[in-house]
Amino acid sequence: MIRYFRINDPYRLLGLLALMVLLYTPQLIDLPPITLVELKGMVIGEKVAEGFMPYSEIIDHTAPLASWFYGFCDWLLGRSLLARHIFACIILFLQSAFISMVFIEKKAFTENTYVPSFLFSVLTLIAFDVITLTADLAAFGFLLLALNNLFKQIEFRVQRDETLVNMGLYLSLSSLFLFSYSFFLAAFFLLMILFTRSTLRQYLLLLFGFSLPHALFFAFYFMSDAHTGLIQQFYQTNFFIGRSSLISLTTLLIVCSVPLIYLLLALIVLNRNARLTKYQSQLLQAMFLWFVFALLHAWLSPDLRPQTLLPVAPAVAFLLTHFFLLIRRRRFVEFYAWVFVVGVTTTGYLSRYELLPVNWSGLFVPASTHLVTGKKILVLGDHPELWVQNRLSPPFVNWELSRAVFDNANEYRSVLLVNKLFKADPPEIIIDPENRMQAFYNRLPALAARYKKSAGGWEVVSN
Repeated sequence: MIRYFRINDPYRLLGLLALMVLLYTPQLIDLPPITLVELKGMVIGEKVAEGFMPYSEIIDHTAPLASWFYGFCDWLLGRSLLARHIFACIILFLQSAFISMVFIEKKAFTENTYVPSFLFSVLTLIAFDVITLTADLAAFGFLLLALNNLFKQIEFRVQRDETLVNMGLYLSLSSLFLFSYSFFLAAFFLLMILFTRSTLRQYLLLLFGFSLPHALFFAFYFMSDAHTGLIQQFYQTNFFIGRSSLISLTTLLIVCSVPLIYLLLALIVLNRNARLTKYQSQLLQAMFLWFVFALLHAWLSPDLRPQTLLPVAPAVAFLLTHFFLLIRRRRFVEFYAWVFVVGVTTTGYLSRYELLPVNWSGLFVPASTHLVTGKKILVLGDHPELWVQNRLSPPFVNWELSRAVFDNANEYRSVLLVNKLFKADPPEIIIDPENRMQAFYNRLPALAARYKKSAGGWEVVSN
């Protein structure tokens, strides 16, 4: 298997595509239940596709480019989980192909090879969550582009100003898909300090490239008189958001057990037998530090889950590629490769059906106890399970942010926002267990006339 991908032939990527189709098909045939992250992306995508603007009309802290990405996915795929998983697989394949192309162009190994693409693709099988269609995939793609520019900067003969600006732009765009990716700006600064001869001017160019997209977004929202929502819901909320694990650390270690064992072996072999050029040694050290930074990012990310480890995968694929290329006896190389593939896929599928001591309950949408289906609903509480069989209206997505609106009916700003969104997107049913809407009805009689009290909330008055 390694022998096939070891040859520098772009057509080997077709073999990789066939292998990925073979390995992914069981997950596509028996789809896992919808996850909380997927469901939220669907809901936000529906509202963006309907013309609502993030932050000023969609009350949520999801990054702006992520919201528009979800809107595109809703236009293209609707709520079809199968179509979304297939699209995610296509994105992962393109990213895996790009990884090897970068390493080949930069002469990162002693031979040009597509083994990194093969190993990266196998690593995506550690858990079903990796091939879910979320903004993480898009953010990771821009992170790979930034990493490519970092390699250009480490390669002293290719240092140009546009490389630094592009690096900052790609990092910025990734953070506008997933705010936690802003953390990698500090990682890139440190890697440049350690492995390049950059001047203060070059660091400022990187910072300029990173700041430019954020400045443009702020200018756009400022001209739309919606900059307050951008600052409060995107920047402030994401900066101070607490860390929450959708799965336990034990579950994560179990699904990553095989790659961790191979990574330990790779580090031992590289420490003893690696014969690399100075440039290749620098790349090896840089990728090891990248591995550490990516692990730290995963630990600090707001929602720890297998897909959060995507930035770790290129570094692991890089180190394991060195490991396989250093083994001289080909039969041992093939044996270790088959054990790796079988071990990762077996662990992934056994954990999918919880035949290992793992727990995915925090990742999935809980079962709903309400019988409401096929309605436009507003939920004044943290009950995302009601969105599965219904459509959210109006777009109060994040309950922690929405609570600040519905708990302050005495503020003119809150009343104005509720009135505006109810006119634009009136719900048929309001789930209101604590009767928060009554204070707004007292101030908006025209709105009150459209709804009547029901068990657990309100329902629209029939015409």
